[in-house]
Amino acid sequence: MSAKATDLTRVQEIFNLIMETRGQMARLGITEQRFKSPESDADQLFAEAIMNRVLRITEEAGSLSDSALAHYDFERRAIKGVRNRLAHAYGDVNADIIWQVIDEDFPVLLEGCQRYCDELGLELELAEI
Repeated sequence: MSAKATDLTRVQEIFNLIMETRGQMARLGITEQRFKSPESDADQLFAEAIMNRVLRITEEAGSLSDSALAHYDFERRAIKGVRNRLAHAYGDVNADIIWQVIDEDFPVLLEGCQRYCDELGLELELAEI
């Protein structure tokens, strides 16, 4: 993301990353079990890539202004906590927590992105993959 990012570009990036990640997980058959207990090198690589996506999403969400963050149903502290754990745990991340983010927080983030854009009268556009 650019150093000149705005709330709108961050919201669009959050939306794109979540939708892209969900689509790829579905196409690759990445289940909770495969994510939490990788049984192959490919599964391990997928799990690490997904964690990287969650890191990117939390970095964008944690950089939203207070007025933009008001569209979401959680606090900056929670977002930053997940981001910091991913960024600084060096491979020692609780997969249960990350799966919870994917399962429970991704929908909240998507709803917040939609509310933010609705308020501005804008449409979210899915970037071409």
